[in-house]
Amino acid sequence: MNTVKIREVADELAETGSESTESLRTENVSLEIMRFEPGDEDNMHAHGEDEIYVVESGTAELNIDGDVTPVSAGDIVHLEPGTDHRFQAFEDELVMTVVYAPATGTHQ
Repeated sequence: MNTVKIREVADELAETGSESTESLRTENVSLEIMRFEPGDEDNMHAHGEDEIYVVESGTAELNIDGDVTPVSAGDIVHLEPGTDHRFQAFEDELVMTVVYAPATGTHQ
């Protein structure tokens, strides 16, 4: 069994100034904690894996090829592999758990 304390990881990211860290990895799935603050930028990008975002706290917008959707605490978003996206307009601290399946980096 593996346990991740999301708030503790988010606090560590704040202290180090990092945006994200991989907190759990198996052959089939990886889990990343992400943290953004107002003024941060997330460049448009895509992954080769399915992505599931669980918004733990905060409010922002998700831009998918120009289609903008607000996201906030309690929302869950699934993106198909190859979906160009970025998070933007961070109103406050945004903390998300991101699950990649299969594990990130296994598909390009």
